Amino acid sequence: MFTPAQRLYFLFLFALVAIMFLLAAYTAWIDPAQTYGFWGGIQHGFFAVQNGFIGLFSGRDYYAPLHTGWYRWGFWAGMFLIPGFIRVCFEVLGVVVESWLR
Repeated sequence: MFTPAQRLYFLFLFALVAIMFLLAAYTAWIDPAQTYGFWGGIQHGFFAVQNGFIGLFSGRDYYAPLHTGWYRWGFWAGMFLIPGFIRVCFEVLGVVVESWLR
């Protein structure tokens, strides 16, 4: 059915998703009474998918109701730029490790 490498990949993917949900559950909690700025927007944007999924079952916010004008910029940067940057870093790391192992 699956090769050992595919099973290991799926296990890694499951562990990564579980860690992201745990981080979102405990570090990206949005307090509706607090005003958030740019850096709060980056944090909430990075965990937007996880907070949105958690919000389906708990009524939790994924976007801060009270925020500054810069929060929106931080939210979009956290949602798109930060994960893309992390992906590029892992791709570069993979190429470096692959060339090192030759």
